[in-house]
Amino acid sequence: TERAVETHHPKGWRFTMPKGDPVKGKAVFEKFECYYCHRVRGEQFPDPTETAPELSQMGAMHPVEFFAESIMNPNAVVPKSYRESDGKSPMTNFTEKMTVKELIDVSAYVASLRPKDAPKTISAEGQVVALVPESSEIVVSHAEIKGFMDAMTMGYKVSSPSMLKTVKPGDTVRFIIDTEKRLITKISKAQPTTQRKPQ
Repeated sequence: TERAVETHHPKGWRFTMPKGDPVKGKAVFEKFECYYCHRVRGEQFPDPTETAPELSQMGAMHPVEFFAESIMNPNAVVPKSYRESDGKSPMTNFTEKMTVKELIDVSAYVASLRPKDAPKTISAEGQVVALVPESSEIVVSHAEIKGFMDAMTMGYKVSSPSMLKTVKPGDTVRFIIDTEKRLITKISKAQPTTQRKPQ
């Protein structure tokens, strides 16, 4: 009989982080003074002296492995607005300073963050970049949504797929976000107030 032989890594394998401790991770965040660059709304850290993404908005946006990669390899994904002139990340390389356990815990801490005291719903304006009907998503480029999210281009689920039929890429839109579910519950065309290019 023919026997299936598994070679190298199993089919469907992906890198997964072990479960970390967010409380210990907060202490790691403080130990390495990450607050010098990153603001975390709702925490009592000193004000940043450098400009880097605010982190309370990030926890729900990415898997924990994304944050681990950002620490181990800051140049893997660098938003345009934060790149240095050579295209690289200005973030400090912690690979020779941080233990694996510290990496696991601080990644868990950032992944656990959520915007503090954000209202249940927020109204915002942006420009439609793309529609993804198969996953009921819309990609929007928007300015800062105060108290919730920095200016960025990102995908949001919509509460009803039929909403995607009312707008098209390039449209300036007003939309309402359910901040807990990160779901657009209402969207309509709007007159552009400022010309914004997708980032």
